[in-house]
Parts: sequence; C-alpha cells; structure tokens
Amino acid sequence: MFPKSLYTLFLTLILFGCNPDREVLEPAIVLEGWIENGEHPVALLHYSMVMGEEYDSVSQLLMDKLITLGKVTVSSSNESAIMIGGFDTAYLPPYKYTTPRLVGVEGATYTIDVEYDNKTITAQTTIPAPAFFDSIRVQQSPITDSIIHVTGYVTDTDPNNENYYVLFYRYRGDKQYQHCFLGLFSDHDADENRTISMPVYRNISNSTLKLSDDNKRGRYFKPWDKIDIKLTTVDSIGYRFWSEFSAISTTSSIAFMPIYTNIHTNIEGGKGYWIGYGAKVYPLTLRRDTTIRYPH
Repeated sequence: MFPKSLYTLFLTLILFGCNPDREVLEPAIVLEGWIENGEHPVALLHYSMVMGEEYDSVSQLLMDKLITLGKVTVSSSNESAIMIGGFDTAYLPPYKYTTPRLVGVEGATYTIDVEYDNKTITAQTTIPAPAFFDSIRVQQSPITDSIIHVTGYVTDTDPNNENYYVLFYRYRGDKQYQHCFLGLFSDHDADENRTISMPVYRNISNSTLKLSDDNKRGRYFKPWDKIDIKLTTVDSIGYRFWSEFSAISTTSSIAFMPIYTNIHTNIEGGKGYWIGYGAKVYPLTLRRDTTIRYPH
C-alpha cells in the first residue's frame, strides 16, 4: 500500500542525516506489514539500516538488506496461511510476502509470525470497522484555475469510542497508494456537529516543491486528475506509527536536520509495524466546484 516505507525513510536518514560520531548499532529485522478488509495480507522484510555503515552503492545496500527466505505466517482464530515471497518492484524493498489463501475480515484479529536466521518476531493487529465519507468537496482555487482543493467529511457516529483515521491516495492506474500529507485525524478533530473535515493533500518531498512545473502545485491536485482516495480506520497503535512516521519523513527532507528518533513499533523481537486497516476507496475525477454526497 505504501511506496515510501520505513526502508526509504531509513535510507534518507543515512544519506542526509549521518553523524560520524554516533555509535553504530546492530541491525534488526524490520517487518512492514498490513492487512485490510477484503484484501490479502502483505509483508516486507529487511534488516534495518544503521548510521555509519559502509557500502559501494545504494543498489548494493538495498540487496544486502533484503530478507527473501523468511518464513512468514499469518493467522486468525479460525485460519492460518504461510505467506509466499516474490520480487515485486512496486514495493521498496522490492520483495513482497503475501498469500491468496487469506482475506482480511472486519473485526478479526490477525497474528503474524516471522522466522529467520534463528530469530522469531511476532505482532498482532485487529481490522477496525471502516469509516465512510458523508461527502467530498472539490473546489477550484480562488487564486489560480490550475489548482484543485479536495476535502472529505466524516461524521463521528460513535462518540463513546475514540476513532483514528489515515488518508491515502493514488493516481488512477498506479498500483500503490501514498499516504496524504497531514492525512491523520481522530475524533478530537470533530466540530460541534461531530463532523471531521479531512483535506486531501499530495505527498511530495519539501525539497522537491520547485523542481518541476508539475510540482508548482505543491500539495494540491489539478483539474481533471483521476484519483482514488482511500479512507482508513486504524487502532491507536497504527495512528501512533503514522504520526511518528509522517513527522520524521517530513523533517528528514529538510537539509541539516538529522533525525535519530526511533519510530514506535508493535513488533516483538524486531522493528516495524503490523497494522490492520478498515478501508473504503472513493474513485474521483476532479471536476471544478463539485460536491459528491454518499448516502450510507
């Protein structure tokens, strides 16, 4: 689901945030995994990158860190499957474990176990109930007709429980979703009518905002873009991961600001994340000044 993974974040920190006086730590096994309602589970495995490592090229570093022979098992209370690995360049690192024998179910709890190099790591997650947009508003910028603003609206219908949301998007035809810039929300963001306004922003590096004509739009879309917006619900662990990941990935793109903070992990015996998503996808063609309403 996520093209900019922990792997690319770790690589960015090594290339631009290196401190030669910082102690070199031992690499750990990193699991990046997720499962959502109606979809097969996905897992990516690699060793962590550490400051001070020497390598001849990025491609060599990438291949050295890959874990291609792990035994990855995902199970729920009533089914279990071993995930099969294979190269897939749509992901980074370009090796994905999955299984067609298991599909995520709302409300189910899933455990993932990884065995590799005489080590075992494990994690557990539950797929929350998905949330739904009441409407999505598409507006042309009052400043220029080449910029489109997109905002989704969700009503908190369960005030007795805290809900957490993460927004993703992709251009039609792309395989992978990207997490939206500032695309994290909770029930604390609701107004007096229990409505949560969720702006949908493109996710591009701060350092590339002025490198091309396309990037002059910055975080915004343009008229007639065809996109898919994925509204997901996560638990508090998933929300904490994305909050810390987004903060670090944004700051790491700023020159001379090295980051050493560890991202919170729910992986026992390793690092990374295993997150369940309650997901709903909304295909859109961005026509100017349009409000699309979705009856529940």
